[in-house]
Amino acid sequence: MRLILIYLVAINVVTFFLYGIDKWKAKRSKWRIPEATLLGLAVIGGSVGAWLGMKVWHHKTMHKKFKYGIPLILVAQIVLVLLTSCRTRQVVELSEPIQGHWLEQEHSPDVFLVMFDEKVGKEPLLKAVKEYGCEVVYDYGSINGMALKKPASKSLEETMQYFKGVRGVLTVEYNHIIRLTDPVKPRLEIQ
Repeated sequence: MRLILIYLVAINVVTFFLYGIDKWKAKRSKWRIPEATLLGLAVIGGSVGAWLGMKVWHHKTMHKKFKYGIPLILVAQIVLVLLTSCRTRQVVELSEPIQGHWLEQEHSPDVFLVMFDEKVGKEPLLKAVKEYGCEVVYDYGSINGMALKKPASKSLEETMQYFKGVRGVLTVEYNHIIRLTDPVKPRLEIQ
């Protein structure tokens, strides 16, 4: 990475000064640097130097292949850098814990978490809590979520399934128990 940065700085400095030298030679009717060389320097990484050279030295600003070509090369190179520098990651979300694996987590047998859509509001959720016989353990308020306790007569899984069908509910999840003595466990990522 460092070598690439050194190369880019060097090629842009050289390109910038070559545009200045060519302008100086043009004013004195001397031998000129070929346009193909000036454009080629932009293509091989000196597009910033070429663009700055055009602006600072007021050189080649009326030639269409420079006026439009250099900015086009610069934009193409920026897009290429952005596309090649982005890493693709896939985060695997597990719907069921893997038995005997470090990803297996202990969860509360009675409490679960519900996140709801802010636009719909929590009224439909509160109505369902009352009808189903649940208890609101905690209303998070600022994150549009609640911790709910299931009724004693129902299983946690069937209660969670019921709340997945309530209008405005976005997610229904286990209330995982994390002990302060547990080591930090990163999410599983596939690169």
